[in-house]
Amino acid sequence: ALVGGYQSLNASKGISALKEMQASKAVVRICRGANNVDEVELDASSLVPGDVVRLSVGQKIPADIRLVSVSTSSFTVDEACLTGESDSVTKIPYKGDTKNDDVQTGGGAMGANSNGMLYGGTVITAGKGLGVVVRTGMDTEMGKIQRGVTEAASDEQAHRTPLAIKLDEFGDKLTIIIGLICVGVWV
Repeated sequence: ALVGGYQSLNASKGISALKEMQASKAVVRICRGANNVDEVELDASSLVPGDVVRLSVGQKIPADIRLVSVSTSSFTVDEACLTGESDSVTKIPYKGDTKNDDVQTGGGAMGANSNGMLYGGTVITAGKGLGVVVRTGMDTEMGKIQRGVTEAASDEQAHRTPLAIKLDEFGDKLTIIIGLICVGVWV
């Protein structure tokens, strides 16, 4: 029981840490005409696929975003929270056909055709640019990790091994016996 409680606590801490890695705000461009573009700061939870987001150095990326333009000589992102790489990764704008892009249709997992992809929870270490939101919430790479941690924690409780069941029964019996001995000594 103690081991199960400890592992459940660790899983809860892991989920909380993943939530803290997500950005809370994003600057979104809104077109109000041919030459009239406004930028508005929104909660990252309000983003939807297709939103155009302004990106700058030091910013946490609020969702999985396809980098479409860069206004500096280089654009690098720290993806250590996803990949474990210690070096920042250089990103270049995506120049392909976004209508036939597998990321737009839900494919394009990390590493497969990830050119120009920025992943939610990572941090921009150099550069400025614009990107289009392609995935939000639990559909992002960070969301997939969070879902896996949650499922692993619930599977652990649902699929207990026979040994774990016997150990719990033994622990319960041992607790009763020790309790009776303490009562006997105290009386």
